[in-house]
Amino acid sequence: MKSALASLIKNLVLIGVLVLSTLNFFYVWFNWQDLLIIQSVAGIAYIFTGCYEYLNAGYKASLPVQRYAYFTNSYMMFKTLKIAVFFGFALLLYLSHNRVKYLYPICLIIAFTESVITFLKYKNAYCFVNIYANYLLLAQDKLTKIFAGDILLVEFRHNIFYLVKKNNKSFAIKLEHIANKEQFVGSFTEWLNRNNVFVSQESKVKIKALNSSLDLKD
Repeated sequence: MKSALASLIKNLVLIGVLVLSTLNFFYVWFNWQDLLIIQSVAGIAYIFTGCYEYLNAGYKASLPVQRYAYFTNSYMMFKTLKIAVFFGFALLLYLSHNRVKYLYPICLIIAFTESVITFLKYKNAYCFVNIYANYLLLAQDKLTKIFAGDILLVEFRHNIFYLVKKNNKSFAIKLEHIANKEQFVGSFTEWLNRNNVFVSQESKVKIKALNSSLDLKD
């Protein structure tokens, strides 16, 4: 509930300052200094509520169940690109020679907030895979539950677990991005066996070989 309220406030703050800045472009209610102060105060509120939204969700990552940090290259690349784009827009707006440059603080606010949130999520391992009794929880920008009973089959190829659901949707868990992969593979193998999840014979052989190789490393 608190996270939902923080998200609502964050979005209202952003929409409010964007609308105010846009209308001020046409009607010039505030001079540049006053508008900058308003945008700065709104920016602090946006950053605070944005961080609170993610930090408050930390209870999901603090549950007394082993979690495995999971940051894929595509996720990190998307976040980096998003931050770079908003910083780039801010620079272009600032260098423009008309009043449209007054909108550049909004882009800076978004870019800075995304930077802080991404750092906090990485530091606290808020992107993760959790193994529960009868389902997996994948957390990145959203939470995804994958129940064992919904899985049609599991394939293991090139160090990637492919989970194919009965509705033909599939999820991939790449071991190269999993923290504590030795422990994860062991726990995940036990989870598959305990829930009688169908694994192809070829994949069973590969998973068994992987567990053996990881045991030798230990």
